[in-house]
Amino acid sequence: MSKLVIFDVDGTLARTSTVDDECWQKAALEVLGIDGISTDWGSYEHSTDEAIATELIQKYTDFFDVVGKVHEVRDRFRDLILQAGKSEPNLFTAMPGAPTLFSCLADAGWQSAIATGGWELTARYKLTQAGVPHEDIPAAFANDAHPRSEIIQLAQCRAEERTGKSFDHIVYVGDGVWDVRAADQLGIGFVGCATFPRSEELLTAGAKVVLPCFSDQELLLKALNDEC
Repeated sequence: MSKLVIFDVDGTLARTSTVDDECWQKAALEVLGIDGISTDWGSYEHSTDEAIATELIQKYTDFFDVVGKVHEVRDRFRDLILQAGKSEPNLFTAMPGAPTLFSCLADAGWQSAIATGGWELTARYKLTQAGVPHEDIPAAFANDAHPRSEIIQLAQCRAEERTGKSFDHIVYVGDGVWDVRAADQLGIGFVGCATFPRSEELLTAGAKVVLPCFSDQELLLKALNDEC
């Protein structure tokens, strides 16, 4: 039996949701002139960086070159994240248990992958700053596709290419209601990672189990196997 677990980044592998929200609001204001954008990412059509930037430009500005402006937002967001990493490194911390997660899962027979709604450069930077080894993990990002479900599928494809396997069981691990919906859309398992009140939102959305972190990796393995 071949098993694959795919992880989100912000709020899942890394506790970086706060700095992510702050930098997004600043980038939207500075590049697009939009003040106080909603950081309820579930309120957007697709809760991924590339799609959010596109939606903001199309709905609230009259910029003609949408793709060019998306890239400007992406680059300004990158600069702000890098600045925050230097000035406030405490905003980039690993979810408890995350630094040893991938090796633990490999020992238990699980292949790991990453599928995040963040742009690649900033997502990898957050993981590096948080101390989560990720360089050898197959991954897909917001610049690969707009819908999260497609990003998850691409991460799966890259894991299959890396290992030469097709997977019998796939579970996505995330912290957002949009993560639950994407897993349901794909017909794969889901395990939540959140604390109250977000944990209640995930359960209401259909998650069967929500863990506060990954410090108890035996508990995580049980949750993953229960979703098979």
